[in-house]
Parts: sequence; structure tokens; C-alpha cells
Amino acid sequence: MTLLRPMRAGIVLAVALGTAGCATLASAPAAPPKPCGSAPTFAEGSERSTLWVRTSAEYRAASVAIYRAAGAALATGLTDSAWTAEPTQTGDLAALPPAIVMDVDETVLDNSAPQAGLLIEETCFPEFASVWDNWIAQRSAPAVPGAAEFIHTARASKDPQGRPVRVFFITNRECERRAGTESSCPQQDDTLANLRSLGLDSPTLADDLMIRGERPDWGSEKLSRRLEVARQYRIVLNVGDDLADFLAEVRRQTPPSREQARCAHDALWGRRWFVLPNPMYGSWLVALGPDAGAALAAEPQVLEDCGRR
Repeated sequence: MTLLRPMRAGIVLAVALGTAGCATLASAPAAPPKPCGSAPTFAEGSERSTLWVRTSAEYRAASVAIYRAAGAALATGLTDSAWTAEPTQTGDLAALPPAIVMDVDETVLDNSAPQAGLLIEETCFPEFASVWDNWIAQRSAPAVPGAAEFIHTARASKDPQGRPVRVFFITNRECERRAGTESSCPQQDDTLANLRSLGLDSPTLADDLMIRGERPDWGSEKLSRRLEVARQYRIVLNVGDDLADFLAEVRRQTPPSREQARCAHDALWGRRWFVLPNPMYGSWLVALGPDAGAALAAEPQVLEDCGRR
């Protein structure tokens, strides 16, 4: 009961301050205009998710746990010559040496720093491409927790025939000319340098990095690049952070269609396909559409247990 008086006093003070504030609001200057006008800034609304990736122990624990599980799956997959993580890969695979395919951004390289910068600077959509390319040119992204250890372990592993595992990096970082450089794909040079700075070099690294636009048929859909790998290697694992790292034609599908695609491949998740957490961005945002409020209000159209009851 003794708390009531100070509580009441605080309420009275708050009301008085609020009333005084109302008196001054009429003469207060108008809020400054939004930097992007009526359009949203590029990373608008991702403050909490970006903070989670950058600061939380939970994110690091989840990432490390996923990579440890992937390492255990790799050991199992290497002993089974029929094991593949690429559904298009069929027939007798025993003659093919083993390989892993991995996405790069938010799977191997952590880009939460520029994501935070987009928020702090309130970057507009037209500015994103140059901001992103400037970040790539810095060659300074740290490794996603658990990624470097997993890659080292994978490369040191061999199948029963003694053939080592080759790790391919399939990224949608795009080859584009850059002022002041002669390279036709400076983004590839930068990504290679970044991977090497993290101790992830290998004798074949330049060939193992498969970047968007490096060849005419290497577009944003990654299937053509996985098929290139599958022609010469048995793909034991696929590791990424986006549904489109695993499945073609899902990037712009509706959430229900993406759920159906997920469930159609239910047996692969956590066994041959491993997804890293990325709540900051991804094709899931495109699927939800531009109206975040409507997406929040809508009933989630998820297939719990993929319809198994």
C-alpha cells in the first residue's frame, strides 16, 4: 500500500508533463522529411532481426548447431555412394567424387554490418547497389559462426575410395564492371580475397566459386550451377540460408506454394539440406509482398508437420 502515493504522484507528474508537451507541440517545427520521400528505406523494419544476428548468443548457438549437424550428416553421406543432396542427380553415382555446395552470403560470410549501416544511414532503394558493391570491395566480411570449421572439416574428409570432398560456393553476388578496375568481375576477385582472409583458401578456390553472371546461363536461379557441379561430383550436402538455394522457381512464389515446395522435400531438411537462420532478408520477404501490416494480420498459411497427422 505504501507504493500507491509515489505511483499516484508519478501519474500526476506524467499528466502535467504531457499537458505541457501538448502546449509546445503546436509551435514545434515540423518533422524533417523522410530521406526517401514516400518510399521505404531499403532495410526498413529489420532493426530487431539485424540486432539479433549481430548481438545474440542465440544466433551463434543456432548457426554452430546447424553446422555441427551438417558435419555429422557429411560423415554418413560419404559412406553411401547412392547418397545425394541434388534431386536431379540420379543413377549410379559411385564413380563420382564427393562435393558440397554452399551459398555464400549469410551462409559463409556474415553481412550484418552493412545491413546495420543501411538502417543507420536510412539508405534508399536506388542507392543499395552501390552500397552493397562498396561493401564487397572491402573484402572484410567475417565468417558466419561455425562455417569455417565446417569447411575445414569437409575438405579434410574423404569417401571410402580416398577421394577428398570439394566445396563449391554458389553465390548470387553478381559480376559487374566497376569504375577504376579492369576486371570484368571484380566481385569475384573480392569474394575470393575475403574467403582467403578467413583461412578458406584452397588450390581450386577460384574454380570453386561460382558467381552469378560469370557465364551467360548463370542467372539468379542456382540450379544451372548445381547441375554443372553434379556432372562431375556427387553432391553430398547443400547448405544455404534461402529456399531458393535449394529449389528452383520458388523465389517469387506465394507463401503457400513455398510451403508446399518445402514439404515436398521434407525428407532432405536437416539430413542433406541445411538452412542457416537469416531473418534480415531473403526471398521470403518478396513472397510476403510489400505490405508488412497485411502480412502480419494474415493467418500464417503453414503446413504443420507437412500434413502428417
